[in-house]
Amino acid sequence: MGLTLTDAKRQILKQLREEPQHGYALASKLGKQGPTIYEHLQQLEGAGYVEGEEDGRRKVYSLTERGDLTLKAEEAGED
Repeated sequence: MGLTLTDAKRQILKQLREEPQHGYALASKLGKQGPTIYEHLQQLEGAGYVEGEEDGRRKVYSLTERGDLTLKAEEAGED
């Protein structure tokens, strides 16, 4: 069974489409609690929608090709 893309997860993907970011920045921009954002990021990374790269003490997340294609498909379905 695949990952269900909730509104919060879609918002994360859209933010990462603009630029790679760490979880704290995403939490601040989206007005969510840090633990919630990190849980979503972990799920998205496990499903292959985002990838994280260690940058010092922080992990910076970026959108993968799968994540980008998923957003494009959803946006095409909205038309």
